Amino acid sequence: MKWTRGATVGLVALGAAVGAAFLSGPGGRLTGLEELEWLTLDYRQRVSAHALRADANAPDDIVLVMFDEASAEGWPYLSPFPRPVLADLIDALAAAGARTIGLDVYLDRLYPELNAREGGDDRLVDAIERAGNVILVARVEDDEAGRPHLARPHEAFASVAAGVGAAEIPTPFDVVRDGVLAVRDGSGAAPSWPLALYAHARGLDADALVDEALRSGRLAVDGLPEDHARPPGGWPEGVGPIAWTFPIRFLGPPSRTDAEGGTFPAFSASTVPTLATFTPEFFRDRIVLIGTGFHDSDKFRSPFYDVPTPKGDLAGWTFGVEVHANALADLLHGIHIRRAGFALRWALLLASAVLAAGLVFWRGALWGGVGTLVLAGGYAGLAVAVFDRSGLWIPMIPGLATLLLAYLGATAYVSIVEGRDKRFIRSAFAKYVSPAVVQQIAEDPAALRLGGQQRPVTVLFSDLAGFTSLAEKMDPEVLISYLNVYLSEMTDVVLQEGGTLDKYIGDAIMAFWNAPSEQADHAERALRCAVMMQRKMTDLNARWQEQGFEDELLVRIGINTGTVVVGNVGGRDRFDYSVIGDAVNLAARLEPANKTYDTLIMASEYTLAQVDRSAFRLRELDILAVKGKGEAVTVFEVVEMADTALAPEREEALAHFNEGLAAYRRRDWELAERYFEAALEAHPKDGPSRVYLERTRSHIANPPPADWDFVVRRTVK
Repeated sequence: MKWTRGATVGLVALGAAVGAAFLSGPGGRLTGLEELEWLTLDYRQRVSAHALRADANAPDDIVLVMFDEASAEGWPYLSPFPRPVLADLIDALAAAGARTIGLDVYLDRLYPELNAREGGDDRLVDAIERAGNVILVARVEDDEAGRPHLARPHEAFASVAAGVGAAEIPTPFDVVRDGVLAVRDGSGAAPSWPLALYAHARGLDADALVDEALRSGRLAVDGLPEDHARPPGGWPEGVGPIAWTFPIRFLGPPSRTDAEGGTFPAFSASTVPTLATFTPEFFRDRIVLIGTGFHDSDKFRSPFYDVPTPKGDLAGWTFGVEVHANALADLLHGIHIRRAGFALRWALLLASAVLAAGLVFWRGALWGGVGTLVLAGGYAGLAVAVFDRSGLWIPMIPGLATLLLAYLGATAYVSIVEGRDKRFIRSAFAKYVSPAVVQQIAEDPAALRLGGQQRPVTVLFSDLAGFTSLAEKMDPEVLISYLNVYLSEMTDVVLQEGGTLDKYIGDAIMAFWNAPSEQADHAERALRCAVMMQRKMTDLNARWQEQGFEDELLVRIGINTGTVVVGNVGGRDRFDYSVIGDAVNLAARLEPANKTYDTLIMASEYTLAQVDRSAFRLRELDILAVKGKGEAVTVFEVVEMADTALAPEREEALAHFNEGLAAYRRRDWELAERYFEAALEAHPKDGPSRVYLERTRSHIANPPPADWDFVVRRTVK
């Protein structure tokens, strides 16, 4: 008997560990656990940064020179960065004895007219050549075959520089956590800017380092953990991911030229010539990185973005040059994040699961719950302490998820209830799926078995914009009451249109049509549901504002139609009636794409192909290739039902936009610009017109190639 009970504990523990590993690993993006693990790593970075910076051996050999607003006050123009200013900076830093100078300004072309007037190009070339230690940045572009290659600076600058490196910054989850060691360059590879700076400072050849890494299978950087030092799969053959990345161990909060407390010494570019002359020790024998400190396009969230400063505000944005500085500091001093090995991770998961499940089996659910909480606190404390001391990253969320799953699994096993009848099925499922699904399951309990079928459906994803920021300033109980009202009202709209409610994801809703019952007009129902949801949101905002609620909330919606697998998905004791497939993923990507255009409802061409377009007020938006998919799709804004009149200014803006888009597609940029300007003059808040006006002006300044396909390739969700 004891053996049987112990074996059951072991099976429950193993199942919990495997389930947690899957949910936080391959399924991490769907469950949100992957992002949660990143947040715990951010916290550990913040905790350990104090010790890192207080250490007597803390890095002090990197200095930032930033172009802040004060630097630009006297410039005759902002773009390009005045070449004479760059030349003077390099001359001053070289005279002060800087060991290595990194220039984070892309010098892709010469400016003959400016050069004739002020000699900027010539002066900058001479300054780079005189210094002899300047490392320039390059960017990665696709060649005609679609392969990434390094777009190096103009030959006039590259030929006299000490080196060139790719300034790529990967931004997963909208937070910078990874640095780059190298990038694919055609069939080979090229060093990143931090690696090129590291190599020059160490007297090495960066290109030779990368070439040797491809041959030997390891990058020869002292202290670089083995799993980070190996090239990505496929690189020796010229395929695989674009960037060879490694996790950055950030040393502290962002640096500012006008405040103390940042990670690196930071000086305004306007003060450097004077400082280099009278206090050269600030720069002597140091690696000096020159970059922007005010451009919005070069701002990134680091793990320290929301850390309070001594002044009481938040640390805020980290500029790209400092992201590279942190990566460089890690390489120079061997300060790295080391991932726990496979054996250690699984040993911790299984031990945690056995303890949690064993407590439930031998002490009951109550004491098992108390013990599980204690174990969770101990596990989290261990993960933080180990990272603080050694930089070893023990995944925290999988361990906590294992404890939870082990407790729930053990509790379910010892308290299982049999004999569910139709009434129980109705009461349990009516809250989650449409009445049609409830009826189907109640009449045929065998439908609870796992399985599915392929069929065309229309999928809708909605998300409440601004809800996350609202949650930070509202009482939780009040917040939940508003959320419950919102979800209830929106669910009613879905069910009224015959939809099946798949799930809630926080304030987000996923629904689909044409399953389990066939609906010939499923695409039309979904589009009509989206319009009705917008109307309901208007009513809710009006009602809440009468109650003293100041914020006006928006609901963004993405809709797509396609063939998916629909059915019961999950395990024998826990499953969802859901849909799976590429069509679902595209709908999920269209919802956040609304943010780019300030629109509320975005539908794919596949959905519009299934409906009578005359029933809706539509506007063609763009040709998108969403993240994770190479195939482009034409997307539309669903404005309203066809029989609903809009405000005069919106009607006028829509008319101008449509004319502008037609001119845009003909590559008549000047005419398109006038139409989009007219649309914004009629309706200044028209997001699509604003987006296309910016693009058009960009094309006027830098015309796209003749074979450009008008496809916008999104790199974020």
